[in-house]
Amino acid sequence: MDVNRRRFLIASAIIVLPDALHAQQCKVTPRDALGPFYKANAPSQAELCASGSGGKERLVVNGRVLGAPDCAPLAGALVEVWQADARGDYSQVGAKPDDAGCLLRASLRTDADGRYSFRTVAPGEYPGRPRHMHYRVSAKGYATLVTQLYFGRERGVPPELTVTAAPKDGALAATFDVTLAKA
Repeated sequence: MDVNRRRFLIASAIIVLPDALHAQQCKVTPRDALGPFYKANAPSQAELCASGSGGKERLVVNGRVLGAPDCAPLAGALVEVWQADARGDYSQVGAKPDDAGCLLRASLRTDADGRYSFRTVAPGEYPGRPRHMHYRVSAKGYATLVTQLYFGRERGVPPELTVTAAPKDGALAATFDVTLAKA
C-alpha cells in the first residue's frame, strides 16, 4: 500500500470514527415492565422520602433525558419515578397507612440541558425482584418509555439499565441517562 493511500485511509477513519462512536452511545434505552404499582400524578418533588421513614441508606440519582437519533438533551421532559422502600414495600397500595413525607414517588421536569435529579432512600429487594426503581419518561415528539433502573448485575437485566451506586457526600450516588425514540 502506498503512503498516500495509507494517509487517506487513516484520515478517513479519524473523520468517521467519532460519528460511529456517537451513534453507539445514542441507543434508545430498553423498555421494561410498568409493574402493578404505577400511580399517575405523583407529586412534583425532588425529595421522595424527606421523613426518612422508608430506610436509612440515602440515595441521590442524577441523569439526563436525551432524544434519539442525535442524543440531543430534551428540556421539559417528564420523568416519573416510583420505588419500594428499604423493606420492599410500595406506598399508596395496600391497607398500610402512608407517610406523606415518604411516598417514594415523584414527577420531575428536566432542565434546559435535559437534566433531572432526585433524593430518596435506597430501594430494598422483595421476593423475586432485585433492587430497582421504576421510570416512565415522556417528551413531546418522542415515544413514552417505561423502564426500570437496577442496582447491580442481575441475570436477564440489560446492562444499560444497571448502575453502580457509589458513596458520595454521605449518601449513595448514581447516574441514569435515558434516551427516547422519536414518536
